[in-house]
Amino acid sequence: MLEPEVDGLSQRIFERARVLIVAGIGFGALVAGLGGRLAMFVLRVTSPDAVRGVISDDGFVIGRFTLSGTYNLMLIGSAAGMIGVGVYWLVSPWLIGPVWFRRLTTGLAAAAVVGSMLVHAQGVDFTLLKPTWLAIALFVALPGVFGALIGPAVDWVATSGSWTTRGRRRRLAPVIAIALFPFTALLLAFGLALIAIGEGARPYPRAQTTPAIVSFLVRTFWLSIAVTGLVSLLTDIRQIY
Repeated sequence: MLEPEVDGLSQRIFERARVLIVAGIGFGALVAGLGGRLAMFVLRVTSPDAVRGVISDDGFVIGRFTLSGTYNLMLIGSAAGMIGVGVYWLVSPWLIGPVWFRRLTTGLAAAAVVGSMLVHAQGVDFTLLKPTWLAIALFVALPGVFGALIGPAVDWVATSGSWTTRGRRRRLAPVIAIALFPFTALLLAFGLALIAIGEGARPYPRAQTTPAIVSFLVRTFWLSIAVTGLVSLLTDIRQIY
């Protein structure tokens, strides 16, 4: 009697892990990694020649584009992508409104929270790179785009019609993604533990069946994080100028 339940649990854990890896690493490496590289290229072109060769706040040499540097950015992006998928899973049950409004609010919240982490008055990134408004706009827009599109990315990877679910790709795609960015295996181990706990504790509390006061408190908590990020971002921008 227990074998079908165990098998069902293992399948649910595998499916969650598959989506976490494929959507998180793939989308993160693309948007945060290559997107970050593109933003840095644009700022290299628009900034004075004097900034070239300067070490950025993240340890990259401004104006120098190498395969190893690009890979490191994609590695950071892939890790950020996995974290983003995890956060999206936590937030999505509590989002309100039509789909377009949910995408918009997750994008704005990501822009405010992550943007406040990226934009700062200290260092060289937002003091030497010019124009300043463009540097700020790019590093706020990147997490905003990620936040707005991570939901569709997760939904696409999870759907049965996705090419990632066809044949051997279903099992090979996660393995290839981890092999390309092995650092993410550390996050995967932590993520698997949380997924196993969550799947084993089913049924989950759903926003639709949770008491109104609890839903209100949870949504207020998430909103407060976004508002705090926005206030911090505006404070940093004011200090930069």
